[in-house]
Amino acid sequence: MLLTTSGDRGMGLVLAVRSVTGLSVWRSKQLLEAAPTTVVDETWFEAAVKAAKRLNEVGARADLVCRWCERVMSPEDCPVDPGPCSSPYMAPTGCPASRPGS
Repeated sequence: MLLTTSGDRGMGLVLAVRSVTGLSVWRSKQLLEAAPTTVVDETWFEAAVKAAKRLNEVGARADLVCRWCERVMSPEDCPVDPGPCSSPYMAPTGCPASRPGS
């Protein structure tokens, strides 16, 4: 998940980053100041969607990056059209970005 903008950087946003990442308050604040940056890496797609929605609710702008096809998408766009997936490892059901959550 990619944090593109950090909004007003208020305490609510710091706590949201902390709840998503498990980092300390101080480290969460540093992560916000480093935007754009990767917040959550190598996780289940559904968990990344939830985390991005959580951050977007408190005023940040978080987008998702599919590890399979490297598409950048908004959590509101999920699942996306399976057609554009360009992954050489494409599963018969498409990449995780193109499958509805369970």
